[in-house]
Amino acid sequence: MSKVGIRNVGMLVGLALTLTGCSDNQEAMHMPPPEVTVQTVDSAAVPLDLTYTARTVGSREVEVRARVGGILLKRRFEEGSRVREGQTMFQIDPVPIRARVASARAEVSVAKARLDEAGRQKDRVLPLFEKNAVSQSRRDEATSLFEVAQANLSAAQAALETAELDLEYSDVRAPISGLTSREAVSEGSLISTDQNSSLLTRIVQIDPLYVEFSVPEAEAALLRTALAPASKSAAPIVKLLLNDGSDYPDAAKLTFVDNAVDLQSGTVRARAVLGNKSSQLIPGQFVRARVEGVTLANVVSIPRKAVMSSAQGPFVWIVGAEDKVEMRPVQIGRGLRNDVVVTSGLSAGDRYVVDGVLKVQPGIEVSAVSTDAASKQADIEKAKAPVKKESEA
Repeated sequence: MSKVGIRNVGMLVGLALTLTGCSDNQEAMHMPPPEVTVQTVDSAAVPLDLTYTARTVGSREVEVRARVGGILLKRRFEEGSRVREGQTMFQIDPVPIRARVASARAEVSVAKARLDEAGRQKDRVLPLFEKNAVSQSRRDEATSLFEVAQANLSAAQAALETAELDLEYSDVRAPISGLTSREAVSEGSLISTDQNSSLLTRIVQIDPLYVEFSVPEAEAALLRTALAPASKSAAPIVKLLLNDGSDYPDAAKLTFVDNAVDLQSGTVRARAVLGNKSSQLIPGQFVRARVEGVTLANVVSIPRKAVMSSAQGPFVWIVGAEDKVEMRPVQIGRGLRNDVVVTSGLSAGDRYVVDGVLKVQPGIEVSAVSTDAASKQADIEKAKAPVKKESEA
């Protein structure tokens, strides 16, 4: 082949390659824009996920003490069992106390007899004094004796009441209903009323039961606001997660947030009240407390997966005018399970990419599908899918 022929063949091959490249570029230029799922920014009240380590505490814990001295004769309850308010728990020897009651009654009788005698003397002297038959000093003496006799009777009656109370206190009764601890002294011991030897046992009330936990100062302000009388929403409730991973069936009600910050921990004490009729929980248990019913008003929250990271910080892909994508730096606040609060960078009405973030880059045009439209399309495709027969399956 001549040189001219070879040159013509080369030109034809080059022209063919050039046309092929142009065809590829035209096809690339006419590819459809990538489809992404978007959501529209809207500010609304967002429920908070507040979970803390908590501890159960008896709603009332009292010490059962002897109010009279004597020999402890009997214990009338099983240690660790439930007792009712007013139930007899211990019996202190009542015999010496009964003797004091009898002596006090006799003193009352003597005081009454002396008062009657003083009254008769006064009734005789006063008419004589009015007739100038007796002196002023005799009249004053009769009056004084009567008044002293009245005072002696009052004192004797008070002593009788005290002795009768001591006799009643010889039966040591439960001041509240609840669970008992072990006895502090055994039967046959000598009991006195001083602080060291009067303790007999302890009772803790477990229905209702308190759930106490510590919260950060900022979250304590949110809880206090939710509890305020001006709040129109229902009081927050507290769900409990037990150590075995199960949920306690009943919810507690948040009732108290302390008014001071603990100087050592920097937290604020909070308390919820829990019904515990089944006695499944006892004081001193550690549980997880999840507070529900606390919200942040008028905040912007978006899914975590919509937030990207770069060297300059977090950002979100925004679908703007003409469906073109742009980067929007944002400031991120607290987390809300699968969502995060955006404190700045987004405005109401902005459309941000939720799914398909790997398909986009700044300035490209996309096909934006809202989450509602995407869910409807998925339902349509699911309905169109052929149903397999049991024989085919």
